[in-house]
Amino acid sequence: MDHILKGLEMHEKHAQETVFGVADGATYTAELCLSKAGRYYFTQIQVDGHNLPLPEGHWPTRDEAMVALSDFASGAGKPDEPRMADATKK
Repeated sequence: MDHILKGLEMHEKHAQETVFGVADGATYTAELCLSKAGRYYFTQIQVDGHNLPLPEGHWPTRDEAMVALSDFASGAGKPDEPRMADATKK
């Protein structure tokens, strides 16, 4: 039971912000969160009004998460396959 509770704590939102941008003509919005473990992840991504599948990765910095989001929005990266070398699986 303790391992389940620790897993839940790891995914609790510590901070959340809505981010917006444009990448290669595609407009995007996303919910970027910071876990208590200090890693960034997305809980929602929309590109040109369409929901994207959420990436499995967590990023060590906000800047790296935003680069990944821009890649997803422009089509340079796939949400289910984070390009960032530092992204880790949940």
